[in-house]
Amino acid sequence: MLFKEVYADLKLKIKQKNYLPGSNLPTETELQEYYQVSRTTIRRAIDQLVAENKVIRKKGSGLFVAPAISKQNILEMTGIIKQSVPELADMIKFKDSYLRLVGPYYADVFNIGANELLYFISFVINIKGQLTWEKLILPLEYFPDFDPTCLKIMSIIEAVNSGKLKPKNLFQDFQLIRATDEIGKQLCIQKQAPVFKITNLFSTKDSKIVAVEYRLQDALTTKYSIDFN
Repeated sequence: MLFKEVYADLKLKIKQKNYLPGSNLPTETELQEYYQVSRTTIRRAIDQLVAENKVIRKKGSGLFVAPAISKQNILEMTGIIKQSVPELADMIKFKDSYLRLVGPYYADVFNIGANELLYFISFVINIKGQLTWEKLILPLEYFPDFDPTCLKIMSIIEAVNSGKLKPKNLFQDFQLIRATDEIGKQLCIQKQAPVFKITNLFSTKDSKIVAVEYRLQDALTTKYSIDFN
């Protein structure tokens, strides 16, 4: 019955937030070494946690603590522009993930000091061959424990909801722009090709911006619809 002891200990660690929602768990090999048990015992314990929706096993990426919330009940918004393709990504490839100074522009956006720090996370998602270049900007003050790898299993909305301040509203700006050299490189399209650029500003009920998301896609191959329901 060793697997029940491993299962109970991992479940307790998740409950006590030793492992945060959306974060990587140790690999099965690392867990085997830590608990000094067989691989079969570890897999039985993990299988139980997966069955209870406490852990997500993602092929090629590893084990993750399941998100604590669902994107369906976070924001009560209307008129949001939605992709007509599934959200599940075949592949996510991180381009950049680092901390930088806020600077004057984002100091004004987030209403924080210019010398504070921001997470700047850039990655490309491949959804059935269609590329999306995402950029997510988060103030360190609001997301002190943020782990970018959570984006392998979380939607942007779920990730933004994991910070200290909870978003209740979303302002969305939709533009048609021309691809720069960098955009063309990331999306594998020609410079000056048409690109959809969506900017999402997530804010609290007091209208405080807590996160900014930029989404860029090839306008010739991407379809969107507006859902007012």
